[in-house]
Amino acid sequence: MLQYLVTGLAIGSLYALLGLGLALTYRSTTVLNFAQGELAMLMAFVCYLGIAVLGLSPLAAMALTLVVGILLGIGLYNLIIFPNRERDHESLAVVTLGMKLALTGLVAWVLGVEAREFPPIFGTQNYTAFGLMISPGQFWTLVVGLVAMVAVTAFLKFTSLGLAMRAAAEDVNVAQLLGIDLRVVGSLAWIAAVCLGAVTGVLFSATVLLSPYMMGLAILKGFAALVLGGMTSVPGVIVGGLLVGVLESLVAYYLTPLLQESVALVLIIGILLVRPQGLFGSAPAWRA
Repeated sequence: MLQYLVTGLAIGSLYALLGLGLALTYRSTTVLNFAQGELAMLMAFVCYLGIAVLGLSPLAAMALTLVVGILLGIGLYNLIIFPNRERDHESLAVVTLGMKLALTGLVAWVLGVEAREFPPIFGTQNYTAFGLMISPGQFWTLVVGLVAMVAVTAFLKFTSLGLAMRAAAEDVNVAQLLGIDLRVVGSLAWIAAVCLGAVTGVLFSATVLLSPYMMGLAILKGFAALVLGGMTSVPGVIVGGLLVGVLESLVAYYLTPLLQESVALVLIIGILLVRPQGLFGSAPAWRA
């Protein structure tokens, strides 16, 4: 069973990263970003092209991907979200749904619909510890996921920009009186969300084939992490993502893998019925 727990924690780290991206944009702009999965897919393709076409090393390709992610995050917020910030939540959610469909179609049109094998970036030798076998993909997913989650938490807690985001999340009017530029804060949240998507997309591509449709089910797990942990709680989303991954693995171990993909949907329905604000959520969101 421990082997299943390790697998569950590794895949749960990816769900937590997806959920963190969703939480940051929801806290900053009260937008449920249905395109977060497709942004992760697009960034994974950028990294793939950097390695396979430009001949860059995996590290250089990842740096290039993050630069593209920063520019994309700035563009998406300032050209699409900010001009529509006065619209209601449902309209903004539909806007991101349109972004999701547009990104999928654009990537499929330009790069084709065939699935590709991502260049091996973690090696092929399995690790063994305490009788457990861990694949390189699982190991580095755990390590990178943990580092990214700690970095986001530390950024929000200890940096001036992070404090500005938290202040604005608590009370937008007070934040404006303190001189916080909500457009800068909103841009920063979208940059962070796209960069988290880049990390998630590359890690996910190391375990599945790269294709325009690869994030279809994964983003549902990210939403499950968001709802389970609490839509405004960063630590809650991290815990929620790990719980979803572990529960999926336990269902596969004790029952059947056929029910594994249903766990996220059951969790979403159950938590909305019992505790709609999630395990750690409470405060209402704000809009930049």
